[in-house]
Amino acid sequence: MPEDGYQWKKYGQKFIKNIQKIRSYFRCRDKRCGAKKKVEWQPGDPNLRVVYDGAHQHGSPSSNGGGQDADGAANRYDLSTQYFGGAGAPTPQTQ
Repeated sequence: MPEDGYQWKKYGQKFIKNIQKIRSYFRCRDKRCGAKKKVEWQPGDPNLRVVYDGAHQHGSPSSNGGGQDADGAANRYDLSTQYFGGAGAPTPQTQ
């Protein structure tokens, strides 16, 4: 998933039958913020569609330390290995 500098928390995922894509839902980790984003992709296809909703209600990523935790991995999701229902999904790779 492309990095945008903000921290996101995944709160849902579903398979959209009519377009045959998986959609994941994220919200900003900052409690004061109402920004959300949706990420759509098709299993086996490296192309992602990211849609943002709302504006961040806090400082920019450059003013708050880049929006990353100490290990920098709290924001990383390997969407290509996720499948709705989880059956037969490949195991996520560690870095």
